[in-house]
Order: sequence, then C-alpha cells, then structure tokens
Amino acid sequence: MFFGRYEHSLDSKGRLTLPSEYAGDLAAGVVLTRGMENCVYLFPKAEFERISGRLSTLSMTDSRVRKLKRWLFSNAQMTEPDRQRRVIVPQRLREIARITDKVLIAGMDSYIELWQPEAWDEHDLLLEQEAADEDFFASLAI
Repeated sequence: MFFGRYEHSLDSKGRLTLPSEYAGDLAAGVVLTRGMENCVYLFPKAEFERISGRLSTLSMTDSRVRKLKRWLFSNAQMTEPDRQRRVIVPQRLREIARITDKVLIAGMDSYIELWQPEAWDEHDLLLEQEAADEDFFASLAI
C-alpha cells in the first residue's frame, strides 16, 4: 500500500530515487505511464499486469476501452529500480507532466503518482475547495 507525499529531485540522467518505504513493493519491477491530469503513474509491475488483464476482458468494440488502452499502453515503460531505488522517468513522460528537476511523489494506495510540485499544489488546492462541498464525497458510498 502506498501513501504519503515525498519530494525528491531527478538526477542529471532523469533518474528518480523512490522513497525507502516503497522499496519492498517495487523491487519486482515497475511500469511508468502517462497519468490523468498531467502526472505520471508508477505502478508495481504486478498491479499493472492486473489492470492489463482486466482491460483485456473488455470489448475492443467499445471506443472508451480502445482509448484507455492507447492512453496507458502506448506511453508505458517497464523497468526495475536499481540498488539505490532509482528509476529512469522517460523524457516523454517528464514532458507530459512538466517535470524538470523536482518531483512530488504521492502514494495512491495501489499505485504512485509523480507530479511537478507546483502542479500538485494547484491540483491539491482545487481538491480542497471541492471537498469543502458536503456532497463531494457522498456519492462515493464508501
């Protein structure tokens, strides 16, 4: 389970050091891909394979399924953290998320989001404003 926020820097080779708290869950490999709202998703390999398996059961005649597959798979890169817990964040994904040197790492339960810190702050402020509405979370029924 991934939770919490961390701010780390990319090195000159585009490598990101992942938090030590995440190391055990990511040692078997990770998949980085384009996320929603201009972030990068980082999935443990097993979680990405689970999602892939679910998507493969959906009908290819549904244009939403095709679009989601294009979104996730065409931008995906599989890798393994090195001994220092570093992964290379591909240049294309860094450009999509506008990540240059600093990275906000946010745990999202079964996956991780990588954000440009100022973009995270903007998004977080909007979320706070939306969450002030009593009905915002009510429809989730959790």
